[in-house]
Amino acid sequence: MQKIEIDKNKILSPGDIIELHFTSVGLAWITAAQIALIDYTLSNRKDFDILDWQLPEPAKIIFKVKVLKTNPVVVTAAVIAAAIIAAGVVAWLTLDKVYQIIESPAGKVTVAGIGIGTIALAFLVIAYLLKRK
Repeated sequence: MQKIEIDKNKILSPGDIIELHFTSVGLAWITAAQIALIDYTLSNRKDFDILDWQLPEPAKIIFKVKVLKTNPVVVTAAVIAAAIIAAGVVAWLTLDKVYQIIESPAGKVTVAGIGIGTIALAFLVIAYLLKRK
């Protein structure tokens, strides 16, 4: 998996996953409660879905979002960020950076290789156990 910083106005496609890095002001536990409210408020959106959120350090909030649909409205990180800011009451929430998460082909091959290796190992173990009997 790879993260690439993108412009907030880049047009996104269905299936794209982005991370929105926000800065805020406020206590972490109050911010967490407000973020839970944002997550709940936006849970019925048809154009994007909040997959995860994190508070990696004070005054930093990260939302991982998957784009579901782009018709009839063009979806950009700025549009998603505006919806998040409008849905919540987090004090002074401002968009800092946007990253697009891209799964590298090498990562997919590695996962596939691990799956094939695991199946082969299972067959070897079963063959060994049957041979011992």
